[in-house]
Amino acid sequence: MWSWYRNGGIRHVAAYLDHYDLSHFDAKAAPPKTLAFWEIVDASRAPEDAELADAIDRLGEPTVVTISQLASQASDSFADWLLDRKNSRRIPHRLEACGYVAVRNDAANDGLWKIFGKRQAIYGKASVTQRDRISAALQATGAR
Repeated sequence: MWSWYRNGGIRHVAAYLDHYDLSHFDAKAAPPKTLAFWEIVDASRAPEDAELADAIDRLGEPTVVTISQLASQASDSFADWLLDRKNSRRIPHRLEACGYVAVRNDAANDGLWKIFGKRQAIYGKASVTQRDRISAALQATGAR
């Protein structure tokens, strides 16, 4: 290959590039998402993501949601997984993959919200503003 470059190949490449139309090239454009790309993405996706998304859909994609609300809409086995303490650190990451982030209660030291006398974490849609997430969380607690 190198001998071809040294014996005139570079001039051929330069001539080709000189006549090649690059007017539609966008260096900042994202590369095309190929089947191989999506296979890699799907391989790293946890099976709980789909069940969590289904539970959120059954709730009507609310602005805020609690784990107990999700468990009420999930299959028995997935509800057990949601309510199992050993999975409590995984759930925020799974919800983040579904477009929900934790809504912290700044008025409480532990950051949790009191709903029906029980302290709970509330998760809000990442696509809405922090102000709207807090307002919806206050409504969920019955404070407004």
